[in-house]
Amino acid sequence: MTQALTPRLSPSSPSAITAFDTPWPSLVSTARTVRLCLREARPLVQVMFVLRFVTGALLTASAAHHRPDAPHLLVGTAAWWAATVSVYVFNGVSDLREDRANRSQRPLASGRLTEVAARRAVVVTALAGLLLSCAAGWRVVEATAVFLALGYAYSAPRIAAKCRSWSASGVTCAAAGTTYLAGVASSGSELTAEAAVFALVLSLGVGLIAAVAKDLGSTRGDALAGRRTLAVVRGDHSARRFCAASGGALTLVLTAGALWVRELPLDVAAAAFAVGALCVAGRCLPPRTQDGTAGDGNIRGPYRSWMATQYAVHLAALAALVLA
Repeated sequence: MTQALTPRLSPSSPSAITAFDTPWPSLVSTARTVRLCLREARPLVQVMFVLRFVTGALLTASAAHHRPDAPHLLVGTAAWWAATVSVYVFNGVSDLREDRANRSQRPLASGRLTEVAARRAVVVTALAGLLLSCAAGWRVVEATAVFLALGYAYSAPRIAAKCRSWSASGVTCAAAGTTYLAGVASSGSELTAEAAVFALVLSLGVGLIAAVAKDLGSTRGDALAGRRTLAVVRGDHSARRFCAASGGALTLVLTAGALWVRELPLDVAAAAFAVGALCVAGRCLPPRTQDGTAGDGNIRGPYRSWMATQYAVHLAALAALVLA
């Protein structure tokens, strides 16, 4: 009797297929959205922020002869990564008009990632960053909140700091400095002279070089959006000269700091920074074409050289910590 009342589902039955296969399309769609959001948030930049966080923590702990609290450091790093993704996806949403005018191939501008999905990702990753930071200590929570606020101030309509070079430089410099301070907080140590000099110079580099160099080659979309960046107002050549001069000045500052502190990680970082600054200056002088105009092949050269310099400086400092 029981068998007679129990419906039998063959393997090819639509009900059976629905019961087992329904979650897969949504899982695949979610995974694709996550992957596109991470690409929109610029993986190289995400890794760079993680490096800043970790370097700030380890430089401070090493100079203070204190072993960092590993669980707090790991959780704090994860929190900072999530906050960075939130800030840069939000930046992608706010830059959508300009990116399309500049023919960007990023997921949002190309239409592979929807604006609705990106906005949801901004909220989810921001909350994840704040919740994770709670496990790393209140100072890390405060730093995460400040970082998210700076990211909002940089990109939000009406108050967007990105629309002017001076405000973009100030906000990006503060965001980088907050990252180093959050790393220091997660280490359980107080800020040392070595970490302070390193963080100050590299943060100024973000504000004076990266914030200006990233606008090179984007003047068309920036002008359409009403931005008053250095490249738009004074021209590409002036922006390049500013980046080159900033790299030279910061090299002198970091070298002076290394001579004052006299610690191996800072000495190695100063040497790597000097080489990188020369590379940035070289890429700021683009070759000329036959008609006398600047070639397009080096438009992103200064920014890419600065990114490579940052990686080299941080990795050199961390290697010196291991070998010291």
